[in-house]
Amino acid sequence: MTHTLTWHDDISRQARVLSCAMRLTLKPTFSLWPLTDGGIKAIGQLDRAVDRLPKPKRVTIEQVRLGGVPCEKTTHPKTATGSLDGASVLYFHGGGFVFCGLATHRSACATLAARAGVPVYSVEYRQIPYGGIGTSIADAMASYRAALETVADPSKIIVAGDSAGGYLAMKVAELAVLDGLTPPAAVVGFSPLLNLDLKSHPKEFMKKDAYLPMKQVIALEDRWLNGPDAIAGSPSPIDVDPAIFPPVFLSTAQYELMRPDVEAMTASLAAAGRTVETHVWKGQVHAFPVLAGALPEARVLLDLAVAFVARVLADPSSQ
Repeated sequence: MTHTLTWHDDISRQARVLSCAMRLTLKPTFSLWPLTDGGIKAIGQLDRAVDRLPKPKRVTIEQVRLGGVPCEKTTHPKTATGSLDGASVLYFHGGGFVFCGLATHRSACATLAARAGVPVYSVEYRQIPYGGIGTSIADAMASYRAALETVADPSKIIVAGDSAGGYLAMKVAELAVLDGLTPPAAVVGFSPLLNLDLKSHPKEFMKKDAYLPMKQVIALEDRWLNGPDAIAGSPSPIDVDPAIFPPVFLSTAQYELMRPDVEAMTASLAAAGRTVETHVWKGQVHAFPVLAGALPEARVLLDLAVAFVARVLADPSSQ
């Protein structure tokens, strides 16, 4: 078993510009955005707007369904060899369970498919106002169950995601064990939401997030929890018995809402003897690996995640 937490101090010019721009524009906008059904549906138009942009080059993108859930399957001409041969990635996008979708994360999934040489399935799970977190989990599990029947090697499925999608990846790993399914080979979480009780964290630290306003995230809690479908298993992955998790790769920015729980989860997994690798990056924004097309640090982190998965697949004793 391996347990590492690595700090990264280098900050590119692109990262400095991005962080500054988000503090000046996105954070004030998110702070004032109405969290009514109409406001949430309006911000949900972001994915449709991005969908009009040119598609990533050098990859093939197919519209598919897994368990009735709409998905995009992204493949690259490069084919993985060695331990990654036969592997697949099931990716859950972030967005606080209210916005983002296949289009906003298409570039990141294409980059991941190219660097790993494996198919990446991006899952369009239902979000608020069409259901709470329990509904999103139900779609995530439906897609995972179908993936077990679809992919080349069901023992080599990596569940991955950023922010809210990282929460879903951890939930799939938890529920697969509880339901007696073949568990994921690994979990990859970029700035994952691991604790639904964010009010328990220091307010002064939480204010430093580059673009997520704490008051708006807390305001979403009732919407998260009061949907038509109950949350299966533990509401917060941070409270799950760490011994049930497969190898886990985590990342976080130095100043963001998710960092305290990423570090706590790392310590919990390590104490339980699980394989975990965590990267904390200075000068970055929440879920920055999604911006792989613009940030060199994001591309480095994706390469680190792929290398981690290759190692754990090559070493059965780590799982």
